[in-house]
Amino acid sequence: METRQQLRHPGLADFLKIALLGAIWGSAFLAIKLSVHETGPLWLVMIRVAVAFVPIALFTLWRRDSLPPDGREWLIIILMSLLNTVGPFFLISWAELYIPAGVTSLIMGAGPLATMVAAHFTTPDDRFTGNKLAGMLLGLVGLMLVAGPGISQGLGFDAMAYGAVWLGMLCYVAAGAMIRLVRKTSVAMMTSVNMGVGIVTLTPMLLLAGEPLAPMSFTGAMAALYLGLVCTGFAYLLRTHITLSVGQTYMSMASYVMPLSGVLLAWFILGEPVTWHILAALACVLGGFALAKRGPVRGTSAGGARKSIR
Repeated sequence: METRQQLRHPGLADFLKIALLGAIWGSAFLAIKLSVHETGPLWLVMIRVAVAFVPIALFTLWRRDSLPPDGREWLIIILMSLLNTVGPFFLISWAELYIPAGVTSLIMGAGPLATMVAAHFTTPDDRFTGNKLAGMLLGLVGLMLVAGPGISQGLGFDAMAYGAVWLGMLCYVAAGAMIRLVRKTSVAMMTSVNMGVGIVTLTPMLLLAGEPLAPMSFTGAMAALYLGLVCTGFAYLLRTHITLSVGQTYMSMASYVMPLSGVLLAWFILGEPVTWHILAALACVLGGFALAKRGPVRGTSAGGARKSIR
């Protein structure tokens, strides 16, 4: 069924989805840290992509979704896979061999500003507004309240690892700007092809590396499965749904929840204290959500004809 989809003003349910996406993203860095030292970056990315691919591919077969209908759609989705899956997954996994998971999530939290700029210049109906900008800046203040102590303690770590995380963040921003260019392929099929391209790309890399997958502990294996099913498959579907519904700028606000999620998980699992910085940051993030929610989104038909997610 073909529908004409345009951006709409987000409601409470949309902001809950954004918060859920940010929480899942934040948990991914902990899961990576628990598994990457056992698998190595390449194998972890392959496990993550393959685990995400299987249930989504079966779902598209059950729904009888069509493959991308033309070369343009294939090219965009292949580029998205390289920018949204293969590249950042490897860069972030490699970086976490050298820097803490919490610091990694804090660096990734800088993504919304870059995403807001990208959306403004690449989409006709996801432009800057005063309320969006104020919400983003307030969220950035919250991020810095959390990031300040972590970054100051992490200056002695490998600079290349920090650079890898920044590059991975930019890859996500570029891929996010391309999502709405896919107009004739369902969200589930787009995700399935994305993961399939990742498997095809990673297979020769693993063969050339010549390193077999070492036996994994129960904790490492469960963390890798969680990365695939929840942090990759489900999160990718949720991210795409949010972007197509309310726009890339609103979706990017999940990146403000992401570092808070990482810190809270560290408190819950590792017993790290929740300081006043965390509480102040949470207030800033919620305030940023409220400000951004007040800004109207002027929808157009720029999204083009897409298949319904139903």
